[in-house]
Amino acid sequence: MIDKILKKLTHTADKQNIPSKSSGKLQYTQQAIQKICDSLSIDNTSYEPSETISKINDYLNSNNKLERILYSEISKYFFDLDSSQKASFIANAEKLLHYSLDIYNKVNEDIKKLIVKIFDHIQLANYQNSNLASFVADNVEGIKRNILEQNKKIEREYISILGIFAAIILTFVGGITFSTSVLDNISSSNIFRLLLIIDFLAFILINTLYLLIKFILTINDKTIDFYNITTLNKICLGIIMVIVAVGMCDDLRRILTSIF
Repeated sequence: MIDKILKKLTHTADKQNIPSKSSGKLQYTQQAIQKICDSLSIDNTSYEPSETISKINDYLNSNNKLERILYSEISKYFFDLDSSQKASFIANAEKLLHYSLDIYNKVNEDIKKLIVKIFDHIQLANYQNSNLASFVADNVEGIKRNILEQNKKIEREYISILGIFAAIILTFVGGITFSTSVLDNISSSNIFRLLLIIDFLAFILINTLYLLIKFILTINDKTIDFYNITTLNKICLGIIMVIVAVGMCDDLRRILTSIF
């Protein structure tokens, strides 16, 4: 995937897109460099440095070449290769360099100088390609992380919306049911028992809402400071104790009244 991205970023116009007004020397130089690069791009096990040296010699002896080699053509050729082809290209260039520097092979000094320049530029192109690959890989990973973080935020927002909706429904339905139950039984039940049940139901409803709101705020990395559940639970507990105490006093009063 990264190789495809690099090719799109580094791809330049091919030989078919050479302007019609280009000089013959420019065309010849481009074609000569293409042949030199082709000789370096074969499989490393079957590569023969003498083939590349022959292409370089033809180029140097031509009167139709530019005075300066077009290093951009080497870069273009190198960037268009895939990973395995780049490895063979670099290995062949290194093999060519060692071959030319070996005094027993008697390579012409002009050819040797050009081989050193070509090798040096290939190493530079490989360094640039590696940096570009790392840059693309880092940015792709960064984009992936950003997308995942955005998806998590969206999921939390959806859960928050559903949680708020559930809290509203629970409060509304629980309040209606609670009020209806109180009104239906207010005349048929013992007042203290009814108050005790009402307080118990209020305790359950308050704590259920607290847990739901706390869950919504927790997944959104927020705290719940405005809802003091401890104080509310103490109030409910205190009301229960008061109801029980008053109920016991009322029962005691009835017993004493029946006796005396």
